[in-house]
Amino acid sequence: MSTTLTLTEWRTTRGLALTPAQVRLLQQTFRAKVEAESWTPDGTVRWSVTPTSIVGAASADGADVVVRPKTPVGNVLFLLGVAAGRKADTVLDDVVQLAQAPDLTTAVAALFARVTERVLQDGVLRGYRPVSETRHTVRGRVDVAEQLRRRPGRGAPVAVRYDEHDEDVLENRLLLTAARALTRLRPHPDVQRSLHRIVAALDDVTPLRIDGPVPDVAWTRLNVRYRPAVDLARLVLGGSGLDLALGDTAAVGLAVDMNSVFERFVCSALADVLSGRGGRPAPQDTTWRLDERGTVHLRPDLVVYDARGVPSVVLDTKYKVTDGTSAPPSDVYQMLAYCTALALERGHLVYARAEGIPALVVRHGGPTIMVHSIDLSTPPALIWAQIRALTTHLA
Repeated sequence: MSTTLTLTEWRTTRGLALTPAQVRLLQQTFRAKVEAESWTPDGTVRWSVTPTSIVGAASADGADVVVRPKTPVGNVLFLLGVAAGRKADTVLDDVVQLAQAPDLTTAVAALFARVTERVLQDGVLRGYRPVSETRHTVRGRVDVAEQLRRRPGRGAPVAVRYDEHDEDVLENRLLLTAARALTRLRPHPDVQRSLHRIVAALDDVTPLRIDGPVPDVAWTRLNVRYRPAVDLARLVLGGSGLDLALGDTAAVGLAVDMNSVFERFVCSALADVLSGRGGRPAPQDTTWRLDERGTVHLRPDLVVYDARGVPSVVLDTKYKVTDGTSAPPSDVYQMLAYCTALALERGHLVYARAEGIPALVVRHGGPTIMVHSIDLSTPPALIWAQIRALTTHLA
């Protein structure tokens, strides 16, 4: 019978008896700090474990590991929904329905199922995709290079390339892969049934094998209705930790990096509000360099451009609690570099709880670095109110 090891984000638990597979699972999936702290007379090691910002659930070696977020499940759902590009009002309605989920895995699975079923109600997306294969009859174009490589000077079968119009496009493959992955996590039976319906609706679609970064989707007016569901799928698959090879032990799980979620939430929320005021938000802007030769690359979390295309706001997010007296020097140096490169007199650091930290004015006429706080322990509606209040300080 399996046992459940339950931990809390950033909270140290001592005196744990762990198997080697569990130690690897904690270190590899949750990036937890795992240290041997004592040995019993029979040689059993007792461990001290401190999870980081990665929360969720995973299973290995007959034990379930759960790392709970510091914030309520409903709040995490709200952050995930807005981070995936959905409108805050719509996400708030979903949170009311899903906030009482018994655990984060069920809550995330339920949110994904709810959003995806809405998308599929309007029909399964069809599109063109490139196909390369060998055939006895020519379809599309003959792939001369491939034919010469495989069968030089010979006839059929012939290597061809053509575009197929069907449902087996990247958007559907991402949805199917996420639905199948979440099904394996044993969510509540009602959620399980919803996921099975999604899998059935995508019966003609091939699942993806995620061996590296989750593929990006090119958005157009033809597929944009899929974006809320696909962005959630990418969040799930990007931090899922599924099919880990831990020796001879298979592991399944859902791991969500709250660092990434907070960053994407703040940037997506601010972009939504500021774009309605005439600004052009550019999340993860990679166009800037610090030096004249262009060798030092910069990537602020968010740059907002005015109507002339000139940067007016630069902002960086930090999912960590400061000591209450000042921002960490490394964060200040980073923002100073951004302000210098963008020729801005003010930069903004946004933390998850950093109350009472005064603005920092750089000497000799340097920029002012503002420090802002988003309290994630408040209800989702108040989190959104904090975002709207923050925008008034960005002008």
